[in-house]
Amino acid sequence: MFQSNFKHYINEIRNGNSFFDEKWIHRSAVFLFGVLHLLMALLFLCAAAYAQAALAVLLPLVYITITTKLIKDGRYLACYMVTHSEIILAVVILILLSGWDCSFDSYLFASITASFYFTFNNNKSGKNTKKSWVPLILSTISVLTFFLCWILCRVFQEPFPDGFAPFGHPEWINVFYIFNTIVSFGLIVIFSYLFVWELESRQKVLTTQNEQLDELAHKDSLTKLLNRRSMDQMIALRMQELKTTGRRFTMILGDIDDFKRVNDTYGHDAGDLVLVSVANTIQNTVRSNDAVCRWGGEEILILVDDDLDSAYLAAERIRKSIEQMEVAFEGKKIKVTMTFGIAESIPGYKIEHLIQQADDKLYYGKKHGKNQVVKKLEEK
Repeated sequence: MFQSNFKHYINEIRNGNSFFDEKWIHRSAVFLFGVLHLLMALLFLCAAAYAQAALAVLLPLVYITITTKLIKDGRYLACYMVTHSEIILAVVILILLSGWDCSFDSYLFASITASFYFTFNNNKSGKNTKKSWVPLILSTISVLTFFLCWILCRVFQEPFPDGFAPFGHPEWINVFYIFNTIVSFGLIVIFSYLFVWELESRQKVLTTQNEQLDELAHKDSLTKLLNRRSMDQMIALRMQELKTTGRRFTMILGDIDDFKRVNDTYGHDAGDLVLVSVANTIQNTVRSNDAVCRWGGEEILILVDDDLDSAYLAAERIRKSIEQMEVAFEGKKIKVTMTFGIAESIPGYKIEHLIQQADDKLYYGKKHGKNQVVKKLEEK
C-alpha cells in the first residue's frame, strides 16, 4: 500500500496534476521524523551517550502517539504544532546534554521552512486566513530558542561538570555535526521544493478552473461551439467595426433538415451525437478567423469575415461536407443534410434586420427542397 501510494505521489509530482493528500503528508512527516530519531538514537548508542539515546527513543514514542491521534481526527495544523514543539524540546535538551558544536541548532532553521510549508498546506481552501500568523509565531519561537541556547552555551564556558563528557570519544562531535548539518539542509531543500511545487500546482489548477469557467460562459456545453450570448457580443463588435471602418462581414444561418425525424427514429442520444458531429464538421471546415455558434436547437450561425460571394462558397463547402457525413450510432449509419441562408452586412442595418434576412432565406430554402444554400430569395 505504501509503495503504491508513494509511486502515485511521485507521478503527481512529475505531472503537477493535483495536490498531495493532507493525511498522507502528515503521516509521511511523522514517519520521517521517527526514522531520523531512530538513526540519531543509534548514533548516540555508538557514541556511548546513553542519556541522549534514551531521549531519542522516548520523545518520538510520545510524539508519534499524540500525532497519530491528531491525524486520525483530521487535526493537521495541531499535528504540526505538536511536531514543532517536539523539535524545540529535543533541540534544547540535546544542546544542553551534548554541547553547541554538534549543530543540533540547525534543526531550528529547518523547522522555519517546515512551518511555512505545513501551514500553507493546511489552508488549501484559502478560507481560514487567520492561520497566516502561525508560521510567523512558530518561526519566532525557533529563532528565540536558537539565541537562548547560544546564550546558555556562551554564559557557561564549560557547560559540563568535571569528569562528564557528552560522548565516549571527542570525534563523535564532528560526526554529529556532519550528520545534523546534512539532515537539516536536506529537510530545508525538501520543504522548500514542496512549498514551490504546491504553489505551482495551485496556480495550474486555478488556470484550469478559469479556462473551464470561461468555456462555460462562452461555449455551448454540448457542441463546444460559441453560445448565443457570445455570438451576440461578437456581432455587436463587428457591427461597430462596420460603422467605423466599413469592413463587411456575412452571416450564414444553417438548420439541420428533418432533425425531429432523427430524434423520433433513433432517440435523443442519437440526435445529440448528430448535432455534435455537424458542429465538428462545420468547425473543421471554416477558417480560423470565422466564428461558429449554436444559435438555438439545431440551428447554427456562422460569422464569416468575407463578402457574400465568398461566404456562399464557404457555405457550399460546409453543406457538401455534411451531406457526405455519416454518423455511426448503435450499429446504424445516420445521414443528414443542412439548409443555409446567408446575409451580408450593410452599413446602417440593424443586427435584427441582418439576422432576419438570413432567417428568411433559410426558411425559403426549407420550403423549396432543403439541402441547399440560399443567397437570394428568388433563387434556390
